[in-house]
Amino acid sequence: MRSITISTAWSSLVKQEKRHETLAGEQVISFDALYQQYHSPILAFLNFLVGKPEVAEDLASLVFEKVWKHLADIQTADTVGPWLFRIARNCAVDYFRRCKPTISLEHLVPAEHPQADSLEEAAIAREEERFLLAHLNRLSEREREVIGLKFVVSLTNREIARILQIPEGTVSSLLYRALRHLRAALDEQGGHDER
Repeated sequence: MRSITISTAWSSLVKQEKRHETLAGEQVISFDALYQQYHSPILAFLNFLVGKPEVAEDLASLVFEKVWKHLADIQTADTVGPWLFRIARNCAVDYFRRCKPTISLEHLVPAEHPQADSLEEAAIAREEERFLLAHLNRLSEREREVIGLKFVVSLTNREIARILQIPEGTVSSLLYRALRHLRAALDEQGGHDER
C-alpha cells in the first residue's frame, strides 16, 4: 500500500516538474539539476549554521521543498545560487526563532587533526579547535554566516554579497573583522604560531 502511494506521489511530482519547466518558457531549469548542484553546499552551510546534522538535513529538505514550489519563479540561472542560500538562511533563522537551541559546532571538527603526528600534538590540536569553535560562537550571526559561506561553502565575496543582499565591501569588512577577532583570540591564548 505504501509503495503505491509513493509511486503515485512521485509520478505526480514528475508531471508537476514538466509543467514548471514548460511554464518557465525558453529557460528550462530542472529541479534535479538544482538539487544535484546545490544540495551538498546548502547542507554544509545549514550544518555550519545550526550545528546539528539531523536538523540541517531537515532544513535542507525544507529548502528544496520551497524550491520545488517556486521553481517557475526563477528569472535567470544566475540568480539561482543566491536565491537558494537566502532560502537556506531564512530556514535556519526560522528554526532558531522556533526552537532557540544551543549551538554546538564541535561535531564539525574532524576526529583526527590532519597535522597531528603524536598524541600530544593531537591533544593540542583538539584544544585549539575547541577554543576556535568557542570563539566562532561569540561572533555575530552575520559574521558566522559570512564565515560559513566563505570557508564551508567556498563562495566568493561577490556571491556572498548577492546571497546576503549586502554590498561586497561589507562582506570583506565582516570577514576581516571576524578573522581578526579569531586571530587575536588565538594569539592571546598562545595557540597561533608566527611563521
